[in-house]
Amino acid sequence: MSFWHDAIEKLEMILAGSGCEDGIVTLSVNYDADVCQYPKGVAMEGHFGGRTGQFITSEPVRANTRISFMFGAPLNTQKQRGAAGAIVNVVSAFLCLSRRLQPCTPNCYGPCLAELSREVAGMKVYLVGPMPVLERALAQQVVETPEAADVLLVGGDGMTSDAGVACIDEYRAKKRMIFLGPSSAGVSGLLSLEHWCPYGR
Repeated sequence: MSFWHDAIEKLEMILAGSGCEDGIVTLSVNYDADVCQYPKGVAMEGHFGGRTGQFITSEPVRANTRISFMFGAPLNTQKQRGAAGAIVNVVSAFLCLSRRLQPCTPNCYGPCLAELSREVAGMKVYLVGPMPVLERALAQQVVETPEAADVLLVGGDGMTSDAGVACIDEYRAKKRMIFLGPSSAGVSGLLSLEHWCPYGR
């Protein structure tokens, strides 16, 4: 069982008997959407009940699927986890379980990065997932292994890769983790994980 299964199991309990679990989520790719500056990839969007949830990934999916597809699913691939992320985010938006499910606009990139840099100042940082902006901005602080880190910063694809999932599961109760941007908003809200998105909408 991974953190994905924990989050989905909690969402399943919230939805039980509501009828929403049989609802259809449309997954699409929006190349023109504003996106968080940290994760690398494209914006996969989930649409449900008039709301939209975003997940940034290098392995986007286009499909119509029931919310319940996730319940009990093994989620063995990056595509499946990314799709689950978009579904969790849009359902969280629909149920008002999380407030930061849309990215900030590019004019907020500078202030957000400055605030995050201050938040982790003096700490050794491990990046879970490819995040070129942070690789440059925090170059003097980034370490090669999670064992050596004071704090782990988690991005979209970091939540879906095999290595990223294993890292998050191993260190979730052992080290401080900050989940970045709208991609992680739904899971963070469901599992009460530290979430960073000060300018998200």
